[in-house]
Amino acid sequence: MTIRRCIYDRISERRLAEEEKQRLADAAYPKGDFTSTCFSIVQSWVWLPGGSFETPLPAGELANAHGDFSHDPRLLDSRGLRQPVRRLATGAGAVAEVKALDRCGRILQVALEKWAPAFRSAVDWPNTQVVLFIPDAVLASDWYVRVLRHWPPGLLPQRGFEMQTQPPTQWVPEVLANSAGAKFLLCLSVGTWACIEQMAACRPGEVAGEAASAVLLRRQSKGPQPQTESLLKLCAPIQLQHNVHAWTQILEQLMAQFRERTGIDPARVSTLISDGSLDGQRLSELGQYVRDFLPQLNLQQQISLDARFGPVAEQWAQIGLAWLVASAQPDCAAWILQRTVPDQTQGWLIGRVNKDQQTGSLGSEFNH
Repeated sequence: MTIRRCIYDRISERRLAEEEKQRLADAAYPKGDFTSTCFSIVQSWVWLPGGSFETPLPAGELANAHGDFSHDPRLLDSRGLRQPVRRLATGAGAVAEVKALDRCGRILQVALEKWAPAFRSAVDWPNTQVVLFIPDAVLASDWYVRVLRHWPPGLLPQRGFEMQTQPPTQWVPEVLANSAGAKFLLCLSVGTWACIEQMAACRPGEVAGEAASAVLLRRQSKGPQPQTESLLKLCAPIQLQHNVHAWTQILEQLMAQFRERTGIDPARVSTLISDGSLDGQRLSELGQYVRDFLPQLNLQQQISLDARFGPVAEQWAQIGLAWLVASAQPDCAAWILQRTVPDQTQGWLIGRVNKDQQTGSLGSEFNH
């Protein structure tokens, strides 16, 4: 005789099965107890039209690494004229794709071929989660399929893949605020505006660019961590809202808050990485501020992104470049400055943190 179980028995069994599944997952992947102050940057890989960069190098070698621009008759601006484009070299003689998904997929394929040997030796795959930042004009589901298609065999992260759309300015504070998660995060970003879908986003005459980057972050466990003291640190960014006419004072406030949050003396800043939005009066004000307060910073060696390839990809490229140049010189720091909105200034200060300095509150937004 068959005994019929009531619905409550079945629900209880299902709940117990889910609890056991979670218990096994927690045993295999400890949640961790990480600090909210900062990440350590283990390594970065940046591929721009001007070259592929994987090892520390001076700012002077990156300042002029822009690459040539060209035109594509398939990519027209709002006036019907050819949009200038600056592309990555994804294959000699090959016709570049102009659909966002196809082009980003091709960039990803070539980037992973370049980086796979370094990934194999540098990444602790059992303790790593790969964070996939979805390119502009590409669906998350489509991008996930492309990533799995091109991912190097034998390098699958045991902590899995995560799809993400937020730019680092939002994502970094949110992750730092969560004490759980994987010990290592490999942040992979690909971006192109040299595609049909992004032509409307480009201003006439603006250069549509491309980039790929990978930044390997390590969460900081609470308590002393001697093995990470020599690594450069990535804290939450500082963002200031302000009157459009008060920028010099904003720069002073920005640096004061950088120092409070990171423990890095602004006098150590030797490299500026900008989004290419500074010109005219703002550039003059920046020059005066640098002469007065940042003695080690040479604006002639400023690293500027002179093409557009999307806010997420641009910010990750800047973070990757900051690691490359700040790692090349002892006791120096790199300043990432972003000012794409007239009344907003934001950025990071990346360098080695004084372990005795207490950091400020994270993820804050200041209004002036």
